Amino acid sequence: MPAPISEYVPQVMRGAGAPAPSRRAAVAWALGLGVAALLVGLILLAPAARARGWETLSLILYQGFAPVCHQLAERSFHLEGFPLAVCARCWGLYAGALAGLLFYPLARPLAQTDAPHRGWVIAAALPTSVDFALGFLGVWENTHWSRFLTAAVLGASAAFFVVPALVGLGLQLGRKGVSGAAVSGGP
Repeated sequence: MPAPISEYVPQVMRGAGAPAPSRRAAVAWALGLGVAALLVGLILLAPAARARGWETLSLILYQGFAPVCHQLAERSFHLEGFPLAVCARCWGLYAGALAGLLFYPLARPLAQTDAPHRGWVIAAALPTSVDFALGFLGVWENTHWSRFLTAAVLGASAAFFVVPALVGLGLQLGRKGVSGAAVSGGP
C-alpha cells in the first residue's frame, strides 16, 4: 500500500535556481540522442563523401570507424555505390540505438534512473548471437538484413540502459554543482 503524501521524501534535493530533475533528464536524453544521430550521420556521410570525390573526408570517416568494425564491403550495405562506414551488423547496432533513444520517452519516464534487469540485454543479444553462430557453423547463410535486424534489436535495447545512466550522471553532476563542494574541490 502506498505511503501517505505526508511521508513523501524527495529523492533529489534542489538548490535555489537549480534546474528541475526532469529538465536535467531531458537534457541527458537529448545529449544521448544527439550523439547517436551524429554517429549515424557520419556512417552515412562516409560513402556519400566518397561518391562526391571528397576523398580526404571519406578516408577520415572510414578510418574513424575502423577500430570498431571490420568494414568488409561484402558484408556492408552500400550507399551511392560505396559501402557504409560500418558493416550491416554494426549498422544495425547504431541505427537500433538511435531508434531506441528516439522512442525511449514513449516507453519510460525520462527521469527514471533505474535500468531494467540485465537479463533483458542478454535476451536482446540472443537474436544476433544466434544469427552469428548459425552462420559461423554453416547451418544458415545470414544476410545483410538478418545481421542488421538482429543487431538493431540489441542496439534499441541499449537505450534502456544508456538513458538511465546518463540521467543519473546528470542528476549527480547537478547535485555536486549545486552544493559547490565537488565543483570547488573543497569540503
